[in-house]
Amino acid sequence: MASISSGPAAKEMAMPQRAGFRKVLRSRWTFFGLQILDLLTTLAAFHVGALEANPLVAKLTFFFGRFRGVLISKVIAVAIAMGVRRLVWVINIFYAGVVCWNIIVIVLFSLKVK
Repeated sequence: MASISSGPAAKEMAMPQRAGFRKVLRSRWTFFGLQILDLLTTLAAFHVGALEANPLVAKLTFFFGRFRGVLISKVIAVAIAMGVRRLVWVINIFYAGVVCWNIIVIVLFSLKVK
């Protein structure tokens, strides 16, 4: 009795998931969502005592206040990203890392305060 390999079938079934992930990663909607998450997590990090590491954003927050400074930086990021359609996936990976870093900072500063 010959056995039927499930290897190729499993690969074919996994391909739509990979294509879907790539589509999400290359999406401008993902970029906008990450900008909102970055704004919210940055403000939360400020709330627990963290400081802005990006010199440009730090200057903007100095001149315009925390919320407006970070919001202006998000508007600048969106304006720049609109011109780089092919590389939006790289920017999305970068901002996903920034959001993760912000969450780590929030957790560490929250633990330090208690």
